[in-house]
Amino acid sequence: MSPRNPHPANIFEGFPHDTLHDPHRETEQRRRDPPARAFDASLANLGLDYLDLYLIHWPTPARGLYPDSWRALERLAEEGRIRAAGVSNFQPTHLQRLLDDSALTPAVNQIELHPGLQQAELRAFHTEHAIATEAWSPLAQGAVLDDPAIAAIARRTGRSPAQVVLRWHLQLGNIVIPKSVTPARIRQNLDVFDFRLSDTDMAAITATDRNLRTGPHPDEFN
Repeated sequence: MSPRNPHPANIFEGFPHDTLHDPHRETEQRRRDPPARAFDASLANLGLDYLDLYLIHWPTPARGLYPDSWRALERLAEEGRIRAAGVSNFQPTHLQRLLDDSALTPAVNQIELHPGLQQAELRAFHTEHAIATEAWSPLAQGAVLDDPAIAAIARRTGRSPAQVVLRWHLQLGNIVIPKSVTPARIRQNLDVFDFRLSDTDMAAITATDRNLRTGPHPDEFN
């Protein structure tokens, strides 16, 4: 991401002129396009010329608007105003609709994912279509840390239950960014690259899947 020119009135500042078509037409289009208006506001607030990644937060399927929002992100990518586009909380049916209607594949799907909600079908869909899996609430807000299987692995390896869960994520290939405001826990969460869970450990954690959601179901959140 690059800092904005100190004179922010021109949203096209810094772009090669041959990549632009009709700025007046594009500006008028944005007035009629809520996702583009929201993007322009975000960019202005951040003081940037482009974003590396821009996400649709929820599909809200009952409204049926996420395909239109995705087409707006596709235009932003074509204009070079975002480097990559992604989604959050999309299920396979939502993703398939995007793939059917657009040439742009989401770079990432940010989903609730932890040992209590492993979403194997969705992760397999991601793998098939080269969509990165990013876990939000990777520790289930602590709800999985007392699980007997995880606690047993933690005792045997001399690690904390949180470290065991984060290591499980990494070995599955998930992008994981745990949230903490405690410096000691932040350091602990980073200290997960010098050990590895065995196949037996991974299988034991897989067996703890129980459809445990800490947030809304994407098919029902509207």
